[in-house]
Amino acid sequence: MRERDRANRRYAIGTAAVIAGLLALTLGVWVFRPATLDAATLCPTDRPLVGHTVVIVDRTDRWSPSMAAALRELVESAQHQTLRYQKFSIVSLDSDQSVHPVFSICNPGAPTFWSDLYRGHRYTQRDFQDRFVGAADRVVEEVSAPSEASASPIVEYVHRWLGSDDFSPAMQNRRLILVSDMRQNSPLYSIYGSRTGSGLAPVVEQQFGAAARGVTFDVYFVAHGRDHNVSETEVRDAWNQAFTQLGANYTWRQIS
Repeated sequence: MRERDRANRRYAIGTAAVIAGLLALTLGVWVFRPATLDAATLCPTDRPLVGHTVVIVDRTDRWSPSMAAALRELVESAQHQTLRYQKFSIVSLDSDQSVHPVFSICNPGAPTFWSDLYRGHRYTQRDFQDRFVGAADRVVEEVSAPSEASASPIVEYVHRWLGSDDFSPAMQNRRLILVSDMRQNSPLYSIYGSRTGSGLAPVVEQQFGAAARGVTFDVYFVAHGRDHNVSETEVRDAWNQAFTQLGANYTWRQIS
């Protein structure tokens, strides 16, 4: 009888261990399950986006041929800094002034054990390498092509993006990368009319306002070497005043 009781206890313990293991495996599969992705955008449909990075490429002035390589490197770096399930968009500020992105795809994440388990390595690798990283490379070639426009409404363009649904203050981790000579020139404000930049700050504050709160601005100043009327120092001083008055988190780098 005593031996039978011990056997029953061992059986009960073993059964409990198996059940606990199955529950742990089920919980692990549920917790680490990848998101269900939209077929067109690769964005999650069953959970919110975790952020949005927008690269605005200012094509209102012609660039030097070397800019294409610099832009490709910049975009690749920004993509690698994009987290899984963050949206990554590239838009072109040109004569059309359309805010429709030429590229807007969510980072599906590099293949992992869990994503491969759910969807298969072939598909997770394709989505990450071909549709996210590789597709952006092809878009960079397009936006690197020479282009010019009579006006540079940088402030107005950023304002329109700050008001868009998927780049609103409700979105966490918003980053806006500006690749531009930053020489604002439009009926709203022209930097050529005030070399000290004294009028830019209130215009930026009025246009960006609360919608810019929490946005990280990364400016990549394009030194194309043709505009000697307003120097980089004057342009940078004007934008420093504007970003400081706005209380924005920003960086300024030069590319050429």
